[in-house]
Order: sequence, then structure tokens, then C-alpha cells
Amino acid sequence: MLRLILAFVDIMLHRRGPEDLPSSTFFVSALFAVSLFVVLGIHYVTGGTLREVTASVVIAFLEVWFVFALLRVFNREARFRQTMAAILGTSTILNVVNAPLLPMVKAAAVAAVAAPAEASVSLPVLLTWLLTIWSLLMALSCSRARSSGPTCSVSASGSRTSF
Repeated sequence: MLRLILAFVDIMLHRRGPEDLPSSTFFVSALFAVSLFVVLGIHYVTGGTLREVTASVVIAFLEVWFVFALLRVFNREARFRQTMAAILGTSTILNVVNAPLLPMVKAAAVAAVAAPAEASVSLPVLLTWLLTIWSLLMALSCSRARSSGPTCSVSASGSRTSF
């Protein structure tokens, strides 16, 4: 299990690519279930509404569809399982890292609404922004190289959690 987590961390740091992961439907299905469980757990802990939970589930399914469609456009359907495993694994790790910050981000948002003149960027908000920007940059660099050779794939999973 630790080797698998380290493989996802290496993918996040561009040391490895999805081709280093097993190409198994069961593996992708299990990662999808774990990813949904983590996102739903985050919503439960942070007091997410039914609308936010529903949006997160719909976004998760749309993400799978989008990756398949993108790979199909470039005739790379054979890479779907490994690419989706990389996306799901890395997004789950980023969500777990981001989870402790979300209650503090919500508190900062409430404080900013209560006293807009005293609003400032707190450290949890800054760290959440940095994690989101990091995941977006990884997604951009991977989608740029999607049409040729082995690629590293990470989604902008920070946007799947509510703030």
C-alpha cells in the first residue's frame, strides 16, 4: 500500500507517469470508490449541503467521462485505466492533504463576510490556493503532452471539495 501511495506522490512530482501503474479495471473502480468516499467524507465533516454532495458526485463521473473522451480523441483509449488510476489516486491524496484546511477556510470566509473591511488572506486559505494551483498546473502540463508519449496525469481535484 505504501508503494502505491509513493507511486502517486511520484506522479504528482513528475518523477513517474501513469504507465507505471497497473492497468486493471478493478484497480480503477476501487480508486474511484475510495475517491468518492474521501470527497463525501470531507463534505460530511465540513457540513456540506446535499447540493454540494450531489455536485461532487456528478463532477466525479464527468471527470471519468472527460478523461475517456480526451484519450479517445487522441486515439489513446488503451491508456484510460492507467491515466484514470493516476488521476484518481493523486486527486485523493490532494483531497486528504487539503481536508484539514477546509474548516479553517470556511471560518475565514465567514469572518470575511462578517467584517469585510478587516478581511485578509489567512495561511489556510493561501495553502488551499497553492494546492489548487499546483493541481491545475499539473493538469495543464499533462493535457498539453496528452497527444504524444507517456504522460503524467493529475486532475484539478481541489475544485471538487467545497470551501
